[in-house]
Amino acid sequence: MVRKASPAAVVMQEVFDFVGCHPLVAHNASFDCKFWDAELDRIQLSRRQEFACSLLLARRLLPQAPSHKLGALVEFARLPVAGRAHRALADAEMSASLLVHLEDELRGRYKVHDVSHELLRKIQKVPKSKLEQCLERHQRSGFAAQ
Repeated sequence: MVRKASPAAVVMQEVFDFVGCHPLVAHNASFDCKFWDAELDRIQLSRRQEFACSLLLARRLLPQAPSHKLGALVEFARLPVAGRAHRALADAEMSASLLVHLEDELRGRYKVHDVSHELLRKIQKVPKSKLEQCLERHQRSGFAAQ
């Protein structure tokens, strides 16, 4: 599959330019983050943003799921299966669907109106037992800003 592909340095420069400063989300982001940082380091670049992790978010927002693996979450939430697991495009599409589902959970179940990347990053860091308090603080800060 990669025999005729461009060298990693070329691809990483193109991806870096394409992504710019836009937020990044990945399922099990700690893995992707390490890969992303190592490959950028090889071409003397640094990531400009932090990742949000749909795995950590799902653990907090969907604790009732039988597993928090991407495929299991897609099945649990009845999201479309985009293709074979562990293929970049299929995993990216399923992660995107999961992220939308998690955002819908925040809007529906928790009545959060402003689901920002910053909020997702806060949620993934807070213990499950403190989720409600985190969301209440977020809601209060949003009302104070208005």
